[in-house]
This record gives sequence, C-alpha cells and structure tokens, in this order.
Amino acid sequence: MVKLALPNMLGWHTLAIFGVAALASGRAAILGFTMPVWTVLLGALFFGQPLTRRSSVAALAVVLAVALLLADEFTAMAGRPVGVAVMLGAALSWAIGTLMMRRAHLTLPVEALTVWMMLLTAAALWLLALVFEPWPSWRFSPRMWGLLAYGVLFNYGFAQIIWFSLARHLPPATSAMSVMMVPLIGTASATVIAGEWPRWTDGVAVVCVMAAIATVLVPPAAWRAVLRR
Repeated sequence: MVKLALPNMLGWHTLAIFGVAALASGRAAILGFTMPVWTVLLGALFFGQPLTRRSSVAALAVVLAVALLLADEFTAMAGRPVGVAVMLGAALSWAIGTLMMRRAHLTLPVEALTVWMMLLTAAALWLLALVFEPWPSWRFSPRMWGLLAYGVLFNYGFAQIIWFSLARHLPPATSAMSVMMVPLIGTASATVIAGEWPRWTDGVAVVCVMAAIATVLVPPAAWRAVLRR
C-alpha cells in the first residue's frame, strides 16, 4: 500500500503542488499530462511492456498535442527551469505509479486501497504543510468552501477511485491515454467559465489527443474494417 501510494499519490500531488506554485496553472497542467508519453516509454524500458505500433503512434500524437498547447508558452517557461523540472517529475511519478498499479498483486479491493492511500498521503501532506506553509486562517468565502467540497468529494473521491480502477484493469498505455480527455474538457470549459477562447493550435491539439485515445482504445479489428472501406 505504501509503495503504491508513494508515486501515485504523494509523489504526484506534492510535486504538482510545487509545480503549480512555480508556473502558471495552465502550463503546469499541460506538463503534468505528458504522463501518457512517460508511461509508454518507461513501460517499454523498465517494465517489459511491448512498444507496439499503436502505443508509439499514440505517444507521438500526445507529444504533438502538448507541443502545440505549449507553443506560446515556451518563452515564458524558459526562465523557470525549476518549475518545469518539478512538474515533469510529477508526470514521471504518476507514470511510474500507473505501471506499478497494473503489476501489483493486491489483497484489497481497489476502492479500499484508494481510500487508504489517500489517508496516508493526507497525513504526509499535513506534515509537509506544517513545515512549509503558515497555519490557515480558515476564514474562507462560501465559494472557497464549495471548491473544497468539490475537490474532496469528486476530484479526490470518485475520480481517484475510477482512475485507479482503470489503471488496475486496463493496459498502462490504454489507461494513460484515456486521461487525455481531461485537458480537452478543461480547454472547452475554459470558454464557458473563464471566457478563454481557444486558438487554432488548441483545435489541432484536440484532434491529436482524440487520435491518440482512438489509437489505443479502438480494437484493431475496427481499424481494419475502416481501412477496408
């Protein structure tokens, strides 16, 4: 349980917190979602995962999508190499955890394992917060309390359980590529929530991500049927 919690929860969340503090949140999120590429490469190098044509094509599509989304941000990030390195470290930690989760021999249901990993990580993060952060005043606005409730119940509740179930039961490359829907939803919702209209690079990146997801999720027989047409 501790071995799985270290990369999946503590490593990812701790490094991501420091990465977001050092970079703009959008850039940090994009760097964090390079995780599928690292999953494919690390799986082939260290975990004996076959580097298939489909996973290679999907990884290249994700690289192209990330490059397009970061096209206007390279200059801004160039002066913050530590933040970039920390956020890439978070993505690497998440990728390693995904590969370990798939190969682990579990005696607990995934739901129980997820809850215990979150509790252990929460205790470790509280200790880190006491060392690095001032004590909070707890005088939050109603909107802030609502955001905290959303994060606890959905982001760190249902979503974590669903994610670890995917990581446990799907091949690592497949589960990793499936989460690339997250930045797509973020890009689309930013138009409604923050009034941020997407650029042409965002549109091409969306196509690349959808191609990556389809490459690993659509069965080979379906691809052959499409090609025959």
